[in-house]
Amino acid sequence: MRRKFSKGLSIVLALTMAGSLMACAGADDNTTSSAATQQAESKGEGTEAAAASEEADPYGPVAEKITLHVGRSEDTGATYLDGQDSSNNYLVNHISEKLGITFEYDFSVPSDTYETKVSMAITSGEIPDVMVVNESQLRQLVAAGAIEDMSDAYNKYASDNLKAAYDTTKGISFASATFDGKLMGMPSISPGADGIPMLFVRGDWMEELNLEEPKTVEDIVNIVEKFKAEKGTTNGLIVSSKIVSKGGSNTYGIDALFARYNSYPKHFITGADGKIVYGSNTAETKTALEEIRKLVESGVIDSSFVVRDSSTCEELITSGQSGIFFGAWWNMNWPLNGMLSDDPSIFWNCYLAPLADDGKYNTAMISPSANYLVVKAGSSEAVKEAAIKTMNYQFDIDQDQGVSLKADPTDPYSWTTMPFSILLSRYDDKEGKALAALEVINGKKDVSELSGEALQWYESYQAATKDVKSASEANNLFGWSYVRSAGLLGQEVGNMNQIFDASYSRTETMDSKWATLEKLEDETFLKILNGEASIDSFDEYVEQWNALGGSDILAELEALKQ
Repeated sequence: MRRKFSKGLSIVLALTMAGSLMACAGADDNTTSSAATQQAESKGEGTEAAAASEEADPYGPVAEKITLHVGRSEDTGATYLDGQDSSNNYLVNHISEKLGITFEYDFSVPSDTYETKVSMAITSGEIPDVMVVNESQLRQLVAAGAIEDMSDAYNKYASDNLKAAYDTTKGISFASATFDGKLMGMPSISPGADGIPMLFVRGDWMEELNLEEPKTVEDIVNIVEKFKAEKGTTNGLIVSSKIVSKGGSNTYGIDALFARYNSYPKHFITGADGKIVYGSNTAETKTALEEIRKLVESGVIDSSFVVRDSSTCEELITSGQSGIFFGAWWNMNWPLNGMLSDDPSIFWNCYLAPLADDGKYNTAMISPSANYLVVKAGSSEAVKEAAIKTMNYQFDIDQDQGVSLKADPTDPYSWTTMPFSILLSRYDDKEGKALAALEVINGKKDVSELSGEALQWYESYQAATKDVKSASEANNLFGWSYVRSAGLLGQEVGNMNQIFDASYSRTETMDSKWATLEKLEDETFLKILNGEASIDSFDEYVEQWNALGGSDILAELEALKQ
């Protein structure tokens, strides 16, 4: 099914193009734009119709009080105030009272069984008014004519805050949910920072050994050798068997090493001829495998990485058996800050390294949207209004971390306890909050200008700076950590080559053949890196990948661009 943008979405496109100036991920001239983004921006035509939509209060009560039937994912780890639960808590009740909506959960099941429950509901033909689905389920529902077009409802009822959040995705989110010019689902928005790997190094050891900031692969090798020789570590760069990940947050992966050679495994990128290619199968990836294999052969990466899981890697790091690994921005807090309870003199630094030949940091960017809120076909205007307005509240509440609604600052909070189990953040969320806190820390702004998570991070940073031991004992190092790591991402955005996928879509052939293709890829890469297979086996792997369905997938992705 071809995906286009209609006139009804033109206001979305106008906002997206203007909002791209605000997006920290990919906002400068060096950012590589995805085909999905280009498609989204090129399909808009005239904004007059959408601009003429009847004005509506995005936070006002719905036109008629309704009971909204919801299917949701239950966060079994969430905590509540006494007497409250997922259907009755201060967040749900606030939204309900403000909008005049009664939320009734037709099903609310643990997250690990949620997709199965949704599939069962789709198969039975009995779906609730509103539920969250993955892309394959979205495509299935669209083909069956089972869900509503949300274009007009979004244009009419979405708040400026929610629209600005979608703007930061540069059109990618809406492109993924648009079929034949209709917005058939409201995409989730995840922080792009989750997909940018960072190099973490024991800062106290670097200071003691007078080591400089790493910029190249050679610098990383030097740090490993110094740590082994001077600190007695028995391990080098800590790596797990999950060497790369499309979804980001790949702690103990080596995505950054591949990217240094312009290689982006697991990502569908734009080739030199303008067509979609699979990043795992490029000549650059073959070169990267050859170079990384040298690091394994020299012991910079221990050959036992092929059998290591993340738990084993964590133990090696936190026990002091190594002082260097790649991870995500949030690793500065966990597991690293746990080490300070035993020794407050320990500290870690984070870097964007190794740099590419042009002196910039290469990184693939994750999709901003993983799932979609859909409304059952035949639903009234009131249902669609209720869905969008509930999203308005959920976004604002999460940005504030529920602070303004808490009766006590210690009250539990999680976005998963609100009516819809859909994450609504900003693509530049973490960098933006860290930079806001840094502006106050550096005296450029007053603390009164901070709120929500940015304020929490600032207060934690100040507490840790004053007394890191006391802050550690109070479990209050998170903001100190996040300001440093996410702040670096924000400060260095102009020095990154951010590579967006040509397509983040999942095709029909992927649904049936991806597990086989991914197993082939993972096994081949591990064998090459560990010396069990020659580098020339890469060419055989690419041929097999294409023959087993890869060529069909590439053709399907190309068709979606039309």
